[in-house]
Amino acid sequence: MPTPRKEAQIADLSEKLGRAHLAIVADYRGLKVKDLRTLRRQLGAHDAELVVAKNTLLTRATRQHGFDGGTLFAGPTAVAFCFSDIVEPAKVLNDFARTSRILKVRGALLDGRPVDGSAVETIATLPPVDQLRAQVVGTITAPLSNVVGVLNAVLQTFVATVEARVEQLGHAA
Repeated sequence: MPTPRKEAQIADLSEKLGRAHLAIVADYRGLKVKDLRTLRRQLGAHDAELVVAKNTLLTRATRQHGFDGGTLFAGPTAVAFCFSDIVEPAKVLNDFARTSRILKVRGALLDGRPVDGSAVETIATLPPVDQLRAQVVGTITAPLSNVVGVLNAVLQTFVATVEARVEQLGHAA
């Protein structure tokens, strides 16, 4: 039976898992405290939080949400909870892992589904949310503007035909 302190930690982790759209799990073995502090600051700028927790507590917290962490929780574990945007924190972690060569991304929980480390790299390569929205709007409006152009061309042709006929009848009179 866990102590009240551990129960509070499990409840806190469970609450963060419930709010997070993406929880990136990484092995931080060998990172200095200064590097962890820098990473936390970078993630905090993107509404994300880095938490170092015991694997048993993380496993219990994930079970409360109906999924098992599986092999994600083995060894020293740090979890980055991404609460709003998932792309920018994934980019920060990916860049940090590439530059430090110490931090290793094991995988993630994306809206409750486990994904591997390569999926996190794929998420990190996505464009920002505003750009994705602009692309969706552009994709929707392009066919509509083409339809408007075709209808406008038909009307212009009709008006030109009527004007030509009026001019032709005017010369005949």
